[in-house]
Amino acid sequence: MKNKLLLILLVLLGMAVAWTGGAGAADDPLTQVRARLENGHLRQAERQLEAFLQRQPDDVEARFLRARLHARQGRLERAIADYEALIKDHPALAEAYNNLAALYVQKGDLEQARLILEQGLETHPAYATLYRNITAVYTEMARRSYTEARLLKGEMKPLELHRLPDLVAPPGGPVAPAE
Repeated sequence: MKNKLLLILLVLLGMAVAWTGGAGAADDPLTQVRARLENGHLRQAERQLEAFLQRQPDDVEARFLRARLHARQGRLERAIADYEALIKDHPALAEAYNNLAALYVQKGDLEQARLILEQGLETHPAYATLYRNITAVYTEMARRSYTEARLLKGEMKPLELHRLPDLVAPPGGPVAPAE
C-alpha cells in the first residue's frame, strides 16, 4: 500500500514538472522583475515588466509591481495613478491601499493617507498592516497638532464647553435637581 501511494505521488510530481515544462521560480518573469527591482536594476525590471504587461495587461501582480517600480524610480504621481487604477479594478486588494497611503505619506499628505487606509480597512478589516499604518498616521497627525498648538500657545484661548443646567435623563426617568 505504501509503495503504491509513493508511486502515485511520484507520477503526479512528474506530471506536474512536465506540465510546467520544468520551469522553476527563477524562470518566472515576475520573479525576475521582482529580483531586479530589489537589486536596483530598475531599467531592466521596467523593460521586462512592460513586455510582460503587453502580453498580459490585466495581470494584478504585474500591475502592482509596475506601481512599486514607479515609486522606486521617484515617479510618485505615476505610482499613485497605478495604485488607484488597481484599487478601482480590484477593491479588495489591501496591499494597494497600503502602498498608496505610503506614497501620500511620502508626499506629506497625511489626511489623504488616512482616508485611503480607512477605505482599505473597510474592504479588508483584518489586514494587520493597514491597522499598524493607520495608527502611525494618527500618531503623526496628533504629534503635528500638538507641536502646532505649543507654538500657538500664547494665541490660544482656553477651551470652554457648554454646561448643562440640569442632568440629562432618559424620557420618563428621574431627574436630579440642578445645582
